[in-house]
Amino acid sequence: MAADERIRVGLVGCGGIAPLYTDIYAQLVDVAQIVAVADLKPELAEKRAQVLRDAYAAQAYQARVQAAETRSEADRVGLLQRLAAADAARQTPIRVYRSHDELLKDDAVQAMVLLTPPAVRAEPAIAAAESGRHVFTQGPLARSVAEADAISAAVRRAGVKVVAQCGARYPRDMVLARRAVESGRLGQMGSARVELNWYRPQSYYRGWHGAWEGEGGGAAFHHGRYSVDPFLWVVGAPVVEVFAYAGPMLRQIEHESLSQAVLRFANGATGMLHASLLNHRQPLTPEGRIEILGYDASMLVGEEYFPNPGPRLTAASYWEAQTSFGSSDNPAAVAALEALRAEVEPVPTRASEAYQSRLWLAAIRDDTEPLVPVEVARHHVEVVRALYKSAAEHQPVSLPLDKADPFYSFEGRLTAQGA
Repeated sequence: MAADERIRVGLVGCGGIAPLYTDIYAQLVDVAQIVAVADLKPELAEKRAQVLRDAYAAQAYQARVQAAETRSEADRVGLLQRLAAADAARQTPIRVYRSHDELLKDDAVQAMVLLTPPAVRAEPAIAAAESGRHVFTQGPLARSVAEADAISAAVRRAGVKVVAQCGARYPRDMVLARRAVESGRLGQMGSARVELNWYRPQSYYRGWHGAWEGEGGGAAFHHGRYSVDPFLWVVGAPVVEVFAYAGPMLRQIEHESLSQAVLRFANGATGMLHASLLNHRQPLTPEGRIEILGYDASMLVGEEYFPNPGPRLTAASYWEAQTSFGSSDNPAAVAALEALRAEVEPVPTRASEAYQSRLWLAAIRDDTEPLVPVEVARHHVEVVRALYKSAAEHQPVSLPLDKADPFYSFEGRLTAQGA
């Protein structure tokens, strides 16, 4: 892709997780370039612009060295193209703004990467969509169903591509799991359950972590999206009823460290949701687990996250899933399910932090729909808000939530003091 054809990106939110996206967009210089940054703290925006310039310079240097060293002419051509893209990015001024509103007045910006906390995510996401910009946002999509619905509506009206970050959706065997359910080869679904088995010590909860106004929710929400969001995508049928227990078990925090819920789906299946930040790591417990029981066969998905070793996350960090099928009396169903592996062969077994951003950029470039529609991220928000309502009121909750319900907005709070 020529330098002038690359997607021009504006980055909003220059602290926190921004170093990860500096690394990501340095790697994605062949398809996109960050041309503007914004933060309420000008010093953070200035620093991010400089670090991005340095990252592009490093990519150019690396491509130049590799092009000189390679013995493959095809590789040399590709590396010289990458060198040209990185060099152009290095030389292009990165404009610095104090707010998303200022950044969105920049006509050069075609898409926005939103890295703000959940509490300040809806307004810039909606403004970007209404201005015709594509949106990639850190997950979860929003802190309330009201905000998620407003974002979804703005996206539909504008016809832009939106992705709420959740790398656990994208490894090959998670895509295989989705394909297996879609195929109908499991037979009628009887049960579907999901687990998140993570650990967060009390010392983790500093600043906005552990607070309603900061994270918007805990085990099932902010962290739980990495298992619950892919689970909802794989199952396909929406949740229509939730009964839950949840609370800040073993932790001094505002929201929950443990959520346990019984679910009922629109397709008639029932299921369970277990989201925990109390699981001490041990080899027999997967970080994430999805199990679906069908009439003809069952499916089990285990998921793990592999952060890059070092002081911070990098684009090389990745998600991996492993999917297996079984049947006690229908080996033909298992064979048919296993045959689906050939259909997902092009999907990488490991979905890196950079890979999900590349998929979003490819959807923009090719004018195709994102692999996982925004409705999945929106449904995750609603399921969790219903879970909190059930735990607070000690009764089943039907979905969709009524717009007058305080748990549809961000007014509703989980008040139970233990799961």
